[in-house]
Amino acid sequence: MDPRPQASRARRVAPYLLALAWLALGAANVARGLPHAGTDWRYRVWAFEHHCYSDVLSLGGDRYAAGGRPVPYLEDRIEYPVLLGLALWLPSFAPGGAAGHLAATAVMLAASLIAAIWALARTPGAKPLWLAATPALATYGLLNWDLLPVALLALAVLALSLARPGSGGAIAALGISAKLFPAVLVPPALAALATGPDRRGALRFAAALGLTLALVNLPVAALAWDGFAWFFRFNAGRGAENSAWHALGLPPGPLLELVSLGPLAAASAFAAWAASRAARRGDPGRAVRLGAALALVVWIATNKVWSPQYALYGFLAAALAAAPARAFLPLSLLAVADFYVAFEVRARRWEPIFRDVVFHPLGLVRTAAWLALAAWIARELIREVSSPSTR
Repeated sequence: MDPRPQASRARRVAPYLLALAWLALGAANVARGLPHAGTDWRYRVWAFEHHCYSDVLSLGGDRYAAGGRPVPYLEDRIEYPVLLGLALWLPSFAPGGAAGHLAATAVMLAASLIAAIWALARTPGAKPLWLAATPALATYGLLNWDLLPVALLALAVLALSLARPGSGGAIAALGISAKLFPAVLVPPALAALATGPDRRGALRFAAALGLTLALVNLPVAALAWDGFAWFFRFNAGRGAENSAWHALGLPPGPLLELVSLGPLAAASAFAAWAASRAARRGDPGRAVRLGAALALVVWIATNKVWSPQYALYGFLAAALAAAPARAFLPLSLLAVADFYVAFEVRARRWEPIFRDVVFHPLGLVRTAAWLALAAWIARELIREVSSPSTR
């Protein structure tokens, strides 16, 4: 019997098994907090002290532990876009209280993770192990619901690589309706499609994007504007939190907004220019992926707010950009350390010494590390559009 087909099959399956193993490890850690779910601030204090905090148990416990199911946005203000509000609410119908809610959420996020790896494995030039192999899945996979928009962004990139701009636009819209980060795909994708040989692709992408955004969001906005708009008001009113700007003591105001959004705008504009240039010269696929990855890493690194699970978007970006393997271990170790330090500082009630000697310096190191990855992606993007022919 030829062992090569079996070895090839094992290589294909290994990323899924590894990713699910990390996710299961994280679920077991989060589940330690189940006896405390639904106790408001007491769950948070206990979970911070035991390094197993999860928004799934925290936000779900606050709302659904007593058996009620307030309808998102109509009866319940949620600080997330519409699809993440549904991801929080729908598992409340699972039997078993907090344990059932966590189990249903874990299944949904495991399916999202599998979809993301599947999409990356089929995207030319991507390295799915950047996402599948990182231990950050154990710490952040069930911290929030970010694996859902991660999967949607990966699927949208795959759709574009298969020359399906309508599907790409619709899936990107679903990702944006879950969290805003998948919007990084829009500038390079539109620029490449608008300057490519078949410019109708840009129209199909834009139409599908706009129509899907409208279908998902407008009904909720029409029925419950105050609840729908809370996501935007909540985030607009936030100051620097856990980010480099927090470590540097930058107060709320125009300067904070400029240094937070300015780098994202510059990265997106550069991504669009590079994708357009690549489209004129041949196949823009790699330039689109690099451009989206660049904007995504710059966004999470320089945003005024840093949530630890944003590292998952960084690993997705590295997978799309096929970042060098030598960067995987340092970024993974930093992501795991960030998890424990972020909750240790809260367990210590922001003890000044720990905050100033450990927490804030680690925030600066983390920002520098992700910006180093962004610099590598930017260099690759310049090389892509400057070479004699596209790859």
